[in-house]
Amino acid sequence: MDPFKRWTRVAIDVTQFVTKRHIQDSSYEFYGLELSQELHYSPGTIYPVLRRMEDAGWLLSREEPADDIRTVGRPARTYFRVDPKNFTAMRQRTAELDARYRTTSTTNEPGTATDPSNKGLPLEGGAG
Repeated sequence: MDPFKRWTRVAIDVTQFVTKRHIQDSSYEFYGLELSQELHYSPGTIYPVLRRMEDAGWLLSREEPADDIRTVGRPARTYFRVDPKNFTAMRQRTAELDARYRTTSTTNEPGTATDPSNKGLPLEGGAG
C-alpha cells in the first residue's frame, strides 16, 4: 500500500533516509526528533510522514521502556524501524519517485518540482 496520495519532498527525503539506513543496518531504529535533526525538517513535518508510513505497513514502531524514560526525565520516544516484509516495495517506490523528482526539477515550469506553488508530486494517474 502506498502511504501517500501526494508525495512531497519531505516524504521522499524521509523514505530515502530510512531506506539507506536500513540497507546499512537492518536493525536500525530511529525516533522522529532524531530524523528531524538529520534532515533539517521540523518534528511537526516529520511525524505525520512517519505515521503514514507506519499505517501503510512500511514501518514498525515500539514505545521506549518506562525505565529508560524515568532515568533521563523526558517524554517517551516512539522508535521506528523498517518492516522487512515491505522493504522491497518501499525501496522501489522511493527510487521511482526520486527519479521522477530529479527529472521534473530540471525545469522551472508551472506544476514542476521547482515551481514554488508545487506543494508535492501527485501520484501517476491521479490527483492528490
